[in-house]
Amino acid sequence: MVNIKDIAKYCGVSAMTVSRALNNSTEISKSTKEKILKACEELGYKPNWAAKSLITKKTNMIGLIIPDVTNQYYANVSKGVSSYLESEDCGLILCNSDRKKSNEKRYLNFLSEGRVDGIIILPVEPCKEDYIDIVSEIPVVMADNIAKGLKVSFVGNDNYYGGTKIIEHMVNQGYRRIGAILGDKKSTASNERFRAYKDVLKKYNIEFDENIITNSKATFEDGFNLAGQLINKNVDSIFAINDTVAMGVMKYCYINNISVPKDLGVAGYDNIEQSSMLPIPLTTVDQNDYLLGKTAAQILINQIKNKEANIKEVILKPKLVIRKSCGEN
Repeated sequence: MVNIKDIAKYCGVSAMTVSRALNNSTEISKSTKEKILKACEELGYKPNWAAKSLITKKTNMIGLIIPDVTNQYYANVSKGVSSYLESEDCGLILCNSDRKKSNEKRYLNFLSEGRVDGIIILPVEPCKEDYIDIVSEIPVVMADNIAKGLKVSFVGNDNYYGGTKIIEHMVNQGYRRIGAILGDKKSTASNERFRAYKDVLKKYNIEFDENIITNSKATFEDGFNLAGQLINKNVDSIFAINDTVAMGVMKYCYINNISVPKDLGVAGYDNIEQSSMLPIPLTTVDQNDYLLGKTAAQILINQIKNKEANIKEVILKPKLVIRKSCGEN
């Protein structure tokens, strides 16, 4: 197996010079660096990154914890993260918490044991106390949901703005008894959209009925299982916390011969690719999934490179996407 000494001998330089070339040091000339890298390619040299990390205390790996690897929204967030990390020559360890707090804690412990240089997390049931120890040990960026009171960088969307836009659109389409399938009660994103829901109803003098509001784990199965309960309470429409839940609602309607949007209006959130491919395309909210992931990665890499970097908060503005599921022409 070819090692650094072999490369040094082949190029007629010292092992230290080869090491500097591999670490992209500015202490050697560009021509020497190119010569060494070309030799590495010709001789098939493969760096021992494990050994290198012991010396540099860097792994060039980033951990990403998402709630649901099968959800297209989180897949697009992950794509945004990985695209930026690729430009920085960093690798990615992707962890799926499956919306379980126990899994999230296990992955946080796993990643923080020297396996990665930093962590991006889209948390489940975020609570300040669950992350204090982790953020004191390793750079962390939260996305989508924030643990209130925690001093950590955050990238999210203006969920109140997005919630206001979608509920106002439903009201303008003539709906007055709008059922809602929200996310977890501890989700800041879900709670902000719910706050917007209540404020829009108040603005238009529509009575708020807590009996047509329900929380969920934000899955397709939840949408399917909860749709019937809301329909039996005579809702004229349903706002779903995400497109996946909305598609569960639409499947329930299809199986039970309930016409969307003639008999029931349905609106989602996220604007995943499948939402435009349905027989009745879904009215929804686009919340910058790819950009969110890319921005989170950019902030984290900056914090890793600059330990004095300030904590940042970036709030993106979502956009209403009008299609056909709320009776639009």
